[in-house]
Amino acid sequence: MRALVIGAAGFVGKYLVEHLLEQGDQVFAGTLKEPIPQLPDTTFSVDITDAGSAAELIQRSRPEVVYHLAGISFVPEAEQNFDKTLLVNVGGTNNVLRQAHLFSKETKVVFVSSAEVYGQVKPDDLPIRESTPLRPANNYSLSKRMAELLAERYVRQGALKCTIVRPFNHIGPGQDPRFVASSFAQQLARIALGKAPAVMRVGNLEARRDFSDVRDIVRAYRLLAQGPDGVFNLGSGVPRPIQSLLDTLIRVSGVSVKVEQDPARMRGPEVPELFTSFAKAESAVGWKPSISFERSLEDIYRHWHDVESK
Repeated sequence: MRALVIGAAGFVGKYLVEHLLEQGDQVFAGTLKEPIPQLPDTTFSVDITDAGSAAELIQRSRPEVVYHLAGISFVPEAEQNFDKTLLVNVGGTNNVLRQAHLFSKETKVVFVSSAEVYGQVKPDDLPIRESTPLRPANNYSLSKRMAELLAERYVRQGALKCTIVRPFNHIGPGQDPRFVASSFAQQLARIALGKAPAVMRVGNLEARRDFSDVRDIVRAYRLLAQGPDGVFNLGSGVPRPIQSLLDTLIRVSGVSVKVEQDPARMRGPEVPELFTSFAKAESAVGWKPSISFERSLEDIYRHWHDVESK
């Protein structure tokens, strides 16, 4: 396939580019600034908040499928600056959808939304399915739901092919340390190397979340690009307490630490438990997770140990 990855320099984008190349696709990349080493001749600068920039990118790449990953993805950042979040996550998505539509109604867009759109989920709603009511509860999830509505309008009008994916928490080597698995792994690597005191700073350890590996998630994106339009949840289907993530990483690191709660890492009231069913994606394209929780965390820790060793 002739594929365009918008947001290719991000955590997930880098893994998606690698996977698409492994599958033999012709890959083009759109990034704000950062070049993609594997794509020296097909990486283009793009600002999705600028319609002209989005149009130029799509005209130059002439894609059969557009993977739209670009956006503000860190919840606290969206809370602090809703205007920017709307500009990027909603306005930027509209530019991508419109320009893809103008290029060809046969272009398939895989829009990466978020499980955050389910918001304040009730215990009776678990496991979360695509039919679960949507209750966006913060600026980030609201912006993602608004962007979904744009995509749904284009599909409803027959103007575009589009699959919306709602991934739950996905982790892997190279993730921003603002996110919990990377934060824990980086702290432990620094402790193991004698670069920090043996004290872990943590937030809420009681919340139970659905963690899957980014390498499984990008595999799902490509399968769904070749599948039907619609909305698909992606996750492991297993709720795990944040405490288990911490315990596993401590075991992997082999260090003894004191754990202290950091008020700055607490997000206020949280839904106690969130997990999904991936039955719809499995039925549609045969996808299911294959990388274990333990392997993901081992790989994340090794990554940070290597980074901190330099």
